[in-house]
Order: sequence, then structure tokens, then C-alpha cells
Amino acid sequence: MSIFLTGGRGKTSPRIAALLAADKKPFLLGSRHGPGDGPNDYPTVKFDLSDESTWMKPFDNTRIKAIYLMEPRISEPWVPMNKFVDLAKKQGVTRIVLCAGTSAEIGKDGMGRVWEHLIKSGVEYCVLRPSWFMENLIEPGMAFTIGKLGKIFTAAQDGKIPFISADDIAETGYHALTDEKSYNCDLRILGPEDLTYDQIAETLTKILVRKVEHVKLDAAGRIDNLVQAGLSDYFARFMTRLEVLASQDFEKGSSDAVERLTGHPPKSFEKFAEENKAVWSSN
Repeated sequence: MSIFLTGGRGKTSPRIAALLAADKKPFLLGSRHGPGDGPNDYPTVKFDLSDESTWMKPFDNTRIKAIYLMEPRISEPWVPMNKFVDLAKKQGVTRIVLCAGTSAEIGKDGMGRVWEHLIKSGVEYCVLRPSWFMENLIEPGMAFTIGKLGKIFTAAQDGKIPFISADDIAETGYHALTDEKSYNCDLRILGPEDLTYDQIAETLTKILVRKVEHVKLDAAGRIDNLVQAGLSDYFARFMTRLEVLASQDFEKGSSDAVERLTGHPPKSFEKFAEENKAVWSSN
């Protein structure tokens, strides 16, 4: 019996795969590009939630008992996701772990629709609701502005965010997939402290031994900033909307979920910055 991980090129699925590999638990990654696209030569099949012809591929030669489900970047993603949940259940899948986000609300458009459907389907489930990834700061765009310009541009103002490492999300997801008893609930996956981007900039200044500042933009300025960086107007507006919500402390909160499931507290941003300072130094 194997575990199927969608989002094979994302931030969390390859990390869960590494944990499964270390424990010699069978798994299969799903990627839109198919075999050979997975990291570290991990077993990978072509899988695309927007292409129903690929949905049976994970089940072709493998008995799947659990699935890690990521949201595809398409409009109304819950429609194909819920349909796939039904197919997976018919194929013998008994547990599904959904990676959603802080904004997910049961029954609401978005991952809330999938969350509701998981409950109604009767499968064992867990909904992970992580806050913002620390790894966003080492993605090409922010890595460049931090490394070359010494600046972080956002519309988050002085909003507090419990930044979380993808390592902690993945380890929590690993336990949700493999622990004997299913959690059958949602878990807020949050970092150890609420931080403003000013505080993030202060930590980077200390670690990199050079000035990094947070440049506070209004919504219109941030949309323009993101479009100039190469994002589509749609995603620029989407990202800005999240930052504006964060400015109102929408993300702020605390949770013991990481420590409860993994046995250790979540990684601090200072430790993350130390581990990744070479990324900002080389840009």
C-alpha cells in the first residue's frame, strides 16, 4: 500500500517524499510533467487535476491507501478536486490530507469546499492550514530584491504573520498521512512567533550584516510592483489581497499543532535565515 503525493514539484510534497523514503514507506509523486520530473529520482507519474485523463495513472500499478492533496492553480479548483476525491475513494483510498491555508473555511469557495466534501465522503481526513511560508523569501523574486536591493516590498504594512517553514508543514503532513489514528480535523500550522515584515528585515540585517529594509506599499503600488516583476494581473491582485488582509492581522495566531504531531517546536525565522543566508548573499 502506497501514499500518493500531488504537487510533486511544490514546496511540501518533495519534503514529505524524503521523510517517507527515509522510513522506507512506499510513495508516488504526481507531476504535470510525468516520470523523470520528480526530485531525487523519486517515483513519479503524470498527474494533473485539470486533465481528467491523468487521474487513473497513480492507480494503474499501485494500491494507494492515502493521498496528500494540493490545490491546483485553476479557477474553481474544488470542482475537479472533489471529483477526484470520489474517484480515489472508489479505488480504495481511505485517508486524504488536504493542504489548504489560513483563509480556508469549511463550506466556503476555495479549499473550504474540498474540506466539506472530505467530511461528507466519509474518508479519514486532515486539513492542514499553514500560514505564510518562510521559503517565499528565498524564491527568485524576493531573493533578488533582498540580495541585490536590500529591500522587501509588500502591502502587509505592520501586520503580524506566524511565518512557518515548509519543513515543519511537511513533517506535520507526514504524520497526518502515516499516524495510525486519523486526526479528522483541521490543523493550523503556524510558526513560533508572530512577525511583521519590519522584524523580518531586522533579522535579515543582523544575519547578512548589511541593511535590509521593508518598503511598505499601498495596494495599487503593490499590484504594479508585482506586475512589473512578471506576475499576471490576476495573481498580482490575488497576492496583494492576501498582503492587505495580513496588514489587518488576519494571519496572526498561535498553535501547538507542529509540536503536538512532530514532537518538536516549529523552526524560528532566525534559524531559517541562518540556514539560507547564502541564497541572499549570492543574488
